[in-house]
Amino acid sequence: MKKLFVHHPLFRLLSPLFSGTLVYLLILLINNNIGQLKEAFLGLELYVCIGLAYLIQEYARLSLIWFARFEWPRSFLLKLPVQLVSSVVIGIGLVSLAMYLYFNNVLGYTPNTRELFIFNSIFSLITVIYLVLYLSHQFLYRVNTDRIAKEIEAKEEVEADFLRFRSEVNPNLLFESLESLLVLMKKDPKAAEKLSDHFSGVYRYMLGKKNRELVPISEEFEVLQELTRLFAYFPYRKISLKRVGDLSTWVVPGSILNIVERIIRSTIVSAEVQLDLAIYEDKESFSLRYIPEETLRGKFDQQALADIEKSYKFYSDRAVRVFFENPYKIVEIPKLSIDASSHS
Repeated sequence: MKKLFVHHPLFRLLSPLFSGTLVYLLILLINNNIGQLKEAFLGLELYVCIGLAYLIQEYARLSLIWFARFEWPRSFLLKLPVQLVSSVVIGIGLVSLAMYLYFNNVLGYTPNTRELFIFNSIFSLITVIYLVLYLSHQFLYRVNTDRIAKEIEAKEEVEADFLRFRSEVNPNLLFESLESLLVLMKKDPKAAEKLSDHFSGVYRYMLGKKNRELVPISEEFEVLQELTRLFAYFPYRKISLKRVGDLSTWVVPGSILNIVERIIRSTIVSAEVQLDLAIYEDKESFSLRYIPEETLRGKFDQQALADIEKSYKFYSDRAVRVFFENPYKIVEIPKLSIDASSHS
């Protein structure tokens, strides 16, 4: 759609044949010489009209390319008349020069004003038609581009809503909690009640955060402790969560929960070994550190945090990143201030 059809080689080759023939017929009609068609339709004048059509159409096509690259004037309303007038004037100059050469060298006399006016009027019209085609193509391209951009934006919004809904519901955690609850209800009702409390605390936060852009890390950390207690009922490692220092920052709701859950799920299951998670504070960021023992199929890397990284890009120029610093794997998260929410 972006490339105008007048630049297509086949159009450039065939179009002047038809337009030149049409110009020849039109001139015969204007001069009341239509009877000459029976005598010499394929005369020299026809070839001259076709040649002029090639000249003017190639010039008009090149002028479109040149003006598309020409940055002055920047205003479209100013650029349009400049392009129209200059294209027509130069086209008249080319036609007049070609007519003088043909009449003087072939016919042996100078063309009169009427003949020049007829030829220039018709071929100027061809130049204007090229300009109109270009403008209509540009407007149509802009309209279609805007529509496609809106469709892509709507699609991204739907995908974002779906991902947000999936992260809020978290079906894996939901079913694992319910399955463990069903088992514990028969075996240990008190433990089942505690599991239910941890489960409700996590899900109450996950479902209630959708109207909040940023939350204090202390609030997220409280729910994180509920999450680690909930995972203690599942067949994963025992989890130890330690916070070094008194963090004072804001986070995207659910981001720390998602990171920790993905770390837990990417770690080899073992009832005998503990997964130690520690949160450290730096000047412009804070980090989660642990000694990794990852499963062969589900390694935790930068790609696993693509959705969280996308969320943080809205609030900070610093990226969420995962890197290895022997023997620790570190997830670095930028600090956010409450002023960052003013972007919304």
